[in-house]
Amino acid sequence: MRAITTFALLIFTFLVFVSTSSEAAPVALGAANVQQAAVSDSVYVVQQGDTYYSLSRRFNIPLDSLQQWNENKLQIGQTLYLTSRVAATQKKAGSGDNSQNQTVPAPATGDRATSQYTTGAGVNSTTASASPAPAATKTKSRIMVIPFDPYLYFSDADDEIAQKSRIPRPNIRYAFRNRLDALMASREYETIHLLGDVYRDSVNEMSSVYKSLHYSYQDNKQSKYNRQPAVNTNDKQSPTDWLKKQKEKITNKEAGPTPVAKDQSKHYGVTVKDASFFDRYNSAYDIDYYVFINQFEVKTIYENCLDRAAQNYQRDFLVHYSIYDSSGKLISGNKVNVPYESNINDVQRIVSDTMPSMARRVMADLPPAE
Repeated sequence: MRAITTFALLIFTFLVFVSTSSEAAPVALGAANVQQAAVSDSVYVVQQGDTYYSLSRRFNIPLDSLQQWNENKLQIGQTLYLTSRVAATQKKAGSGDNSQNQTVPAPATGDRATSQYTTGAGVNSTTASASPAPAATKTKSRIMVIPFDPYLYFSDADDEIAQKSRIPRPNIRYAFRNRLDALMASREYETIHLLGDVYRDSVNEMSSVYKSLHYSYQDNKQSKYNRQPAVNTNDKQSPTDWLKKQKEKITNKEAGPTPVAKDQSKHYGVTVKDASFFDRYNSAYDIDYYVFINQFEVKTIYENCLDRAAQNYQRDFLVHYSIYDSSGKLISGNKVNVPYESNINDVQRIVSDTMPSMARRVMADLPPAE
């Protein structure tokens, strides 16, 4: 009798275990399905350790677009939008209408609508899509922005910035490149970017463009639309400035002629060696002006100490650029230097503090839009 009771107890325990497992499995499966549903083509649930830079690289989405679509917020458990919510709503509404009407869509034409985005500086700008509208529907003057070749990026601070920002060192140059390119926009112009998702095959296209260009140091050419004030050398100088100038004179005498890279009257300019370059892009996009970002430099000036106790030095962010009109005439060729400090190494803060003013200075050399 005792053996029968023990056997019955074992059978009952086994049945209870099987029943509990069968009930728990759907719950776990449901939770997994919810998690999978959250990570779809259009949304993603933020996990611990995620950053905008890592997500931008993971989903192959431009950093600025990702930040704009989510109002620059990033918290664990947040639903992150991977596409524009406006575009997604329109797409959903369009699919609903198609399912009700059961109509056959018309063949796609070569024209595609332009998309709107807001730059980090808070300026609404129009960015052309891969197939911009033809000249007949052109409503604004158009500029094309050609970003700097990643090989023409020089920096002595990437190790510090990468360590503080917790991103791979090679990504630093792309952070500056992407942000500066995105800020090259204004209300007056319709901007066509070769960089990012607005151009389908941007990598191969830019590679082809770079092969058409020749870079060299050239004399600065000021834009007649944005004359810079002349520096008056007769003004009284502080003792520190006088001492610094005397030191430079002695150093230059010992070192010989000033290197062309340090010559303030020259910039790293570009010339177009492909004769068909302007005709090709003019016919395809009806471009009015071309803005070439030629070279980007990050250089720490250890001779200029801002805070000796904190070992904080001046750090310059320097960009060389050229602007051509549609006929290939040089409008402006110059460089813009934005002084900063070496103790700030968070890349997001750096681009927020330096890139907007740099972009505004370059865009100021363009003539007033017609």
